[in-house]
Amino acid sequence: MSTSTNRARVRTLLATVRREGGIWTTRRAQDVYRPLGIVQRGTARRDLALLAERGHLVAVPGHDTAYRINQARDAA
Repeated sequence: MSTSTNRARVRTLLATVRREGGIWTTRRAQDVYRPLGIVQRGTARRDLALLAERGHLVAVPGHDTAYRINQARDAA
């Protein structure tokens, strides 16, 4: 996939996370991607980690690879 396709995919995920809120797991991200024809677990996992690395998401304490929106960043 091209870089622009990857950016669009991650932007789609971020917009959905912001709209729906809650806890985000790889499975939940896959549910967003499935209608786009993307079913790879690794893609969803990497995209969530990327959003966390960029400060959009924070890890949920006590959960392995679960994230939520970073309220501090979105409030700024």
